[in-house]
Amino acid sequence: MHTAAERYRLGFSWLIGLIFISIILFSKSGHEGSLSYEILELSGCALIVIATLGRIWATVYIGGRKDEELCQDGPYSIWRNPLYVFSFLGAVGIILSSGKLILLFIIMPFFIYNYYFVIKGEEARLFELFGNEYAEYCKKVKRIIPNFNNYWSKNSFEVYPKVFFRSMVHASLFMWLFILLEFLEYFKENTKLIPTLFYLPF
Repeated sequence: MHTAAERYRLGFSWLIGLIFISIILFSKSGHEGSLSYEILELSGCALIVIATLGRIWATVYIGGRKDEELCQDGPYSIWRNPLYVFSFLGAVGIILSSGKLILLFIIMPFFIYNYYFVIKGEEARLFELFGNEYAEYCKKVKRIIPNFNNYWSKNSFEVYPKVFFRSMVHASLFMWLFILLEFLEYFKENTKLIPTLFYLPF
């Protein structure tokens, strides 16, 4: 049975996204063109690419197998929660790309708090489903701390095209968020529809 944190995970993510967009719209623009801004944006882009490719990699392994068998190979031999690790990297990448480091302290605590309970709920369910097999897996593989020495993968496995396509769409959301971020900055600077009077103090 899924916990409330698991059931409302997507809705919570959308809420965080709306808060992020609102802050971007109602805050002063970053120092575009400055060296520090360019470094933050490039770092953010790199994390977004890593997050997108990483989520696709993880979904290839777990797509169609979740709750049916215990996935322990590929990225799941390095972390128990690679999808959430890459999502975290993507979220940090989006924030860095915005040039507003203060958002790391505003948004990320909510992200971490929510996914802590999501992960705990999933762990309880997997323990019920797989018992000692999952307990032994947890002894070898940490929740989010990677151990690349553990890496192993099957030579082949079945991939479900429908699940894979859906994962590609979900994984690309970080790319679309980056494009939206660039559009919002352009819109704000060139239309002046939002008076500076309404800007947040950061």
